[in-house]
Amino acid sequence: MDLSVLGGKYYLDSDAASFQGRVDAFFSPVIKFSDSHEFVPVYSGNYSGTQDIQELVGGGVLTRQRQSQTLSFKYVYTSEFNKYKTRYSSSKALVKETKDEKWNKGLFDYKTMSFGFEAEQERPRGTYSEAYDFYQVKYPNYATLLSQSDTVIDTTTFNELSANAGTNTMDNTSHRVSFGYTWFPEPLVMNASYDFTYRAYGDQALVANPATGQSPFTSGKRHDLVHSLALKISRDMKPLRLSLNSSASWLNSNQNSYDSSRTKYIKDYYSYIELGLSPAINFNLKDGAQFGLGVDWKRLYYLGRLKQNEGGNYGASKINQTIWLSSLFIRYPLTSNFFIRASYNYQVSSSNMRYEANYRYNYRSNTYLAGVEWEF
Repeated sequence: MDLSVLGGKYYLDSDAASFQGRVDAFFSPVIKFSDSHEFVPVYSGNYSGTQDIQELVGGGVLTRQRQSQTLSFKYVYTSEFNKYKTRYSSSKALVKETKDEKWNKGLFDYKTMSFGFEAEQERPRGTYSEAYDFYQVKYPNYATLLSQSDTVIDTTTFNELSANAGTNTMDNTSHRVSFGYTWFPEPLVMNASYDFTYRAYGDQALVANPATGQSPFTSGKRHDLVHSLALKISRDMKPLRLSLNSSASWLNSNQNSYDSSRTKYIKDYYSYIELGLSPAINFNLKDGAQFGLGVDWKRLYYLGRLKQNEGGNYGASKINQTIWLSSLFIRYPLTSNFFIRASYNYQVSSSNMRYEANYRYNYRSNTYLAGVEWEF
């Protein structure tokens, strides 16, 4: 069990938000029937009252408050040096974009359901793992305005625009397979992994190119293919622990975009390549105190999305975005189970994109949090 209650402030481009709180809860009563059979239920909950910019619907969106609840179950069967795990998870997340928005009414509220299977084989030279997961994500409050406009615009125009448009355009299902290998070249621990995800948006039609004379949407549906490679390296040098995570991802989407106000058709609007690097250093002292410092660097190259100037006019080059996140935390024990905790995060996002009426690409943010934590 772990419970932390923190309070702090958030600054976006030097503008301070009011003092807000954050609560995180975790509970997992592991049930071990025998050396071969374990059942692991897990509950996790979170509330964040501090503002932040979240990646939502393909871009950075400023959110005011968020909360989430997740319940998952995992069954583990062990046979000598092999493990087999089945898992199920269900969660609900609520997002507020404005102060006066009511809970359960947020545009980006979503529910997820997932189940999967993982196999793990421990061998003399390392440990292998293979996994499959199915995900389903639903946005109960997100629907196209066009689907609700039959009484606003004339019937002929509505029929022309709404053909194939769909209603619940953000709902999606995913199939994910992953492979991992962990080995131990002294004094290091190394892990390499590859993930592949196929994500289908069953009610999101493809945006058509007006130059072809088609209606705004084709009969085809959006799907994304995501390839991810990761390499993690760590070394323990008590009381010091060093780690370095690196990653590369390629999202290939068949969805396009059409800016009707500027009559601009953009192919492969959501496709991008992302590179990441995350070094970290952590101190675990004998008295139970912990201190950590980390840096996350991320670089995105959009493969179809064109940059725009402040007025929204398009250029010839594609959008790129660089994000730096520096984080610092301190945890000090007051008793064996009770701690005081403080953290600081500083994030900088820069891009050649200057038009930000839809998404934020360029910003600086700071978050200060301090409070108490109890664990058992």
